[in-house]
Amino acid sequence: MSAIWGCIDLSGADIDQDIPDRMSKCTYKYRIDHRETFFDNNVYMACGLQYINKESRCEKMPFVKEDIYFTADVILDNRQQLISETSATESATDGELLFKAWKKWGDDFGDHVLGLFSFAVYDKRKNEFRLYTDHLSNRCIHYYVDGSKVFFSTLTSSITDTVPGIEICEKWMSASLITDYAYCFLFDGLTPFEGMHILPYGTGVVFKNLSGNVSVNNFRYYDPLSHVEQMKEFDDEKCRELFRTTFIKCVRDVVRTDGECGILLSGGLDSTSVGSIAAEYLSKDNKNLYSYTSVPIKDFVDEFGSTNGYYVTDETKDVMDFCKYYPNIKPSFIACEGENLFTHVDEACDYLELPYKALINHVWMHNSYAKAHEQGVKILLSGASGNDTISYGKMENTLAKLIKGFHFVECYKQFKTYTDKERIIKKRYAKRFLKELFCVRERPNIYCDNKGYKKELIDRFNSKSEWEKVLQGTAGFIRTNKGYGRCLFATGILQLLGIINTKAGLYFDVMMRDPTMDKRILELCLTLPYKAFAWNGVERRLIREYLDDYVPDEIRLNTRFRGKQSADAVLRLNRFGISDEKKLSDAVSDKLGKYYDLERVKEEMDEPNKDENLDWKAKIVSCSIFLDKYAK
Repeated sequence: MSAIWGCIDLSGADIDQDIPDRMSKCTYKYRIDHRETFFDNNVYMACGLQYINKESRCEKMPFVKEDIYFTADVILDNRQQLISETSATESATDGELLFKAWKKWGDDFGDHVLGLFSFAVYDKRKNEFRLYTDHLSNRCIHYYVDGSKVFFSTLTSSITDTVPGIEICEKWMSASLITDYAYCFLFDGLTPFEGMHILPYGTGVVFKNLSGNVSVNNFRYYDPLSHVEQMKEFDDEKCRELFRTTFIKCVRDVVRTDGECGILLSGGLDSTSVGSIAAEYLSKDNKNLYSYTSVPIKDFVDEFGSTNGYYVTDETKDVMDFCKYYPNIKPSFIACEGENLFTHVDEACDYLELPYKALINHVWMHNSYAKAHEQGVKILLSGASGNDTISYGKMENTLAKLIKGFHFVECYKQFKTYTDKERIIKKRYAKRFLKELFCVRERPNIYCDNKGYKKELIDRFNSKSEWEKVLQGTAGFIRTNKGYGRCLFATGILQLLGIINTKAGLYFDVMMRDPTMDKRILELCLTLPYKAFAWNGVERRLIREYLDDYVPDEIRLNTRFRGKQSADAVLRLNRFGISDEKKLSDAVSDKLGKYYDLERVKEEMDEPNKDENLDWKAKIVSCSIFLDKYAK
């Protein structure tokens, strides 16, 4: 994989000689194995390569062919198909194959290419510049227009370090601060920097020079919600075969590396599904799969135990039991002794170039990335998106579909089968189900910050109603087909994940891959009938029944407990927090005064730490650090 950056002056004027140094400066904090640049009059392009597989060691980018300048950040999952379709040689690199695909099919290249990418193309004859991101915006790419010049980069600092006077985008910051959700990209294409844009999923953008001004035209080359349709009939065997074939291929496609493979592993269905398929496949080449599991500090387990009601807070035993089935999995347990959610916050905000709010899990993920790098891991797997794909499926959704289809007898049969099997009190379950069924059309309850957030900002940018539009129909167990589609292809979530995976991967020299969020899996989940997800008393059927020969019964059939990472976050902060001489309110930046009543915020920051206020405190600290670094 790579970072790419550059500048095109569409007026034809020469690029300033100092631009390459200024744009490249920030890239040296990331682990880049090889750098190449191209500088020719009005064109500057660069590529910083990481060696993930043998093909990436042969990449030579940027390059020029037939007056077309090209640079890319790319790893492909269907090399052999593209080699055949483009008549390329076996030794062709991923960058060369992507270029050939774009040359052959133009904006329809997305129908043929699978993988992660962002790329830049300048056609000198047409004086036309184009940028693209992949189908799910897994690899982020930004752009900024300054007069006749178009700056582009994987990293925002390449642009902010080069173009003076770029301000913080108040619309983006206000929308992000209004909620404690980690989700922070409310408006498509907006970034924390005024005038700087990020490409949404499956998007291309064309820049042209029109009478001295740069025209910008965004277009979607990939829009699955407009054409993917659900199967009309339910054929269980067909669904099973289709899911297994697709998912197994997705996992196997992403472990292409000449380094080691790793996985963020819990005791739950998603990561164990990915891990079981990956471990079996890697074992054929006598390769190990290195796993990293979050565990609480010893004091937490001593005081509260390893389970808390429905949740398993220490998944050590579950992971060790799973690893017995796959001996080539080499587990590591990440306890992060002496650290809390703020330990790496300065570092994270620096390399992510973002006020990163999801800090509670970041402490163990940071250490997992670092450990993976030490062990030579180049591909780090996860099942982070599995809740909405491979392990999606609640019985409430199936019952709701049956009722809406007037299949009342079948609905009662399914209700009885499920409650009998799970030994659930029927009256209590029915009451809960009916409450959600008849409330499903209500507007979602958007949490707006009431701890000093300036209310006039809500009206200025219409943020609250915009959040309601985004989240409508995506929460709860009962979802319409349209709501489920919006959930799978939520632009803001995909943009955030793309930034984290791209920039953390560059920083730690580890390529993040999540087969549960593969384009093929998302499309398949839109296609499968609801009975494939929950039926005959079994929820989350795609794993529990279709992967019965991969995932051990102890995990696959467990419906009583569910793992929970970072349950010890409050104890960590109290035990390993800031020194006695300081208070958490000291971390509040005066620059937050644009958005908050600072006195109120500082009072709230010094309130006792609780599970209910940790996300809010994380938001305040991370945004303070970000504003101190970037706000003028």
